[in-house]
Amino acid sequence: QQSQAACIQGRTWGYDSGGIWVTQGCSGEFDFRWNRPPPQPGPGPGRQVECDSQNYQQQFCPAGRRVARAWLVEQRSQAACIQGRTWGYQQDGIWVSGGCSGLFAVEGGGPPPGPPGINRVACESRDYQQAFCPAGPRVARAWVIEQRSQAPCINGQTWGFQGNGIWVDQGCSAVFAFESR
Repeated sequence: QQSQAACIQGRTWGYDSGGIWVTQGCSGEFDFRWNRPPPQPGPGPGRQVECDSQNYQQQFCPAGRRVARAWLVEQRSQAACIQGRTWGYQQDGIWVSGGCSGLFAVEGGGPPPGPPGINRVACESRDYQQAFCPAGPRVARAWVIEQRSQAPCINGQTWGFQGNGIWVDQGCSAVFAFESR
């Protein structure tokens, strides 16, 4: 990163078929490698997951299997589906937010992970408003593994966990790891 302005993937920089885009003062040196598109999923149960963010709320959709990687097959909403921003995956399913609705392909194998274990969820406080991100089973403890916002993420002040999810506030945006009971 070469700018004082934050470079946050999916928010102030990203990439598409045309190359890399930047906005809001982000400046940096990017390494971009073209890859072949992911293979289309083969037939069989658990290879595709439909997930819909109703009323722009975060939604988790279990895959019924362990997920090693996932990609958007068909966007079904007018709201954008941007990986890492309005959709993503963790080891047991797909999450969507911000009105994203789509059909997702998943690759992996084996049964879905069961508690106890370490899982991940992305959660974002948009416009400095509090948000709650469902994290599946009951959360026993959580911690930040990747902060994505310039606003601080401080446990107990701008983020925390309760019941089955993570809450964020005052602009905190991060990927959280959590252990379930």
